[in-house]
Formats: sequence, structure tokens, C-alpha cells
Amino acid sequence: MLAVILTLFGTMSALAQIDPQVTEIMRKCEKVMSNPAGLEMTMTMEARMVVKLSGMTATVAMKNEKTKATMFMKVLGREVRTEEGFDGTQEWSYRHIDLKKKGKEVKDTLTIKKTTKKSESDYDIDFSVDKDYKTATVKVSGRYYELTFTNPVKKDDPKKMVVKIDKDKYYFREMKAKQSGVSMTMTVTKIKFGVSDNVFKFNPKNYPNAIIVRK
Repeated sequence: MLAVILTLFGTMSALAQIDPQVTEIMRKCEKVMSNPAGLEMTMTMEARMVVKLSGMTATVAMKNEKTKATMFMKVLGREVRTEEGFDGTQEWSYRHIDLKKKGKEVKDTLTIKKTTKKSESDYDIDFSVDKDYKTATVKVSGRYYELTFTNPVKKDDPKKMVVKIDKDKYYFREMKAKQSGVSMTMTVTKIKFGVSDNVFKFNPKNYPNAIIVRK
């Protein structure tokens, strides 16, 4: 689900039947959102599968190659927190689930990998949606451009995706998608430009109860 939620950042190019204005809007959005001083976005998410999942929040920070993403959600009353990051020399992922198994609490896990190249992640943000669809249209809805993408290049991608972008500031605002009975809405509630390098520093002491796995 996160792979769909965060499918938005990269090089822009028009495809057949893509309204040229769509590509122009996304190019401007990409330029604004890829601020060299860094970007931090706070988002709310809602999904409907067998049951409705709400109360999900995520914060994604990016600066050059450095990234950090955290997510919080509740599933059937249980808290789930995840975090992924890359600081230029290592990447890590953390998971906490408020769950008991056979009367014992499920331990948090922290995976650490030494690397100078970040691996692909569900938290990666990719704005190349116009490359993923063969058709796209645009209309103005209040203060937003509403871009509707259909006819995906890959059969596994959502058959329809709707993206809202602020028509004055070109900030990314909202994305809706539906595929195989799963519908999802992600809405950006806060955007901050200028992110301190300290945000991306890794400190294992922040996860005192986690089982550490080193790769």
C-alpha cells in the first residue's frame, strides 16, 4: 500500500494521449518540491480494504540523498509504528507493533545496514506518474489542479489515480487511487522547506527495546 501511497518524484516526460498541461504542471511541482534545502511533508492516510483503516499519519523528510520516513497507524486497536532512514553511510528500518503472542509482547526490531547507496523503499517518493499512465487529463477544482491518470502502462498499477496540486504554489496536496478492491487517499497536511541535517542522523539509543539485526 505504501508503494502506491508514495509513488510521486522523478524526471517528467509526456506520453501519448497525456494532456501537455499535465506534464507542465508536474514539472513545476517537481521543481518546487525538490528544494535543495530539504523538504518535510506530513500526511494523513485512509484506506479501505476488508475493513476501513484510518488514523494513519506519516512524515517524510528528504534532503539530497538523505531520507527519513516515519508512519503511525492503528489496526484493530493495535498501534503500529515504522521508521526508515538513510544518512549517507547507513540505512535503517524500525518496526514496533503493540501486540502480544502467546502471552508475550512482540519485540521491536531494528535493522541496520552499512551502505553509501540507499536501497529502494516503499517510502521513496516518485513524481513520475505521467510515465506510468498512457492517458491523463486536467481540470481546475477550487484552488487545485486535479489530474486524472488512467490506462496504466503496467497492469499491476492502479487503473485510476487522481492527484491534486495547488495551482498557485504547485505544492502536492492529495492523491487517490483504487486497485483490486483497495481504495486509498493520502492528503498532505503540512509542507516544510529547509530540513536540518540532524533530522537524518541515526542514533540506536532511540530504540532501546528493539532487537538489532545488522547486515
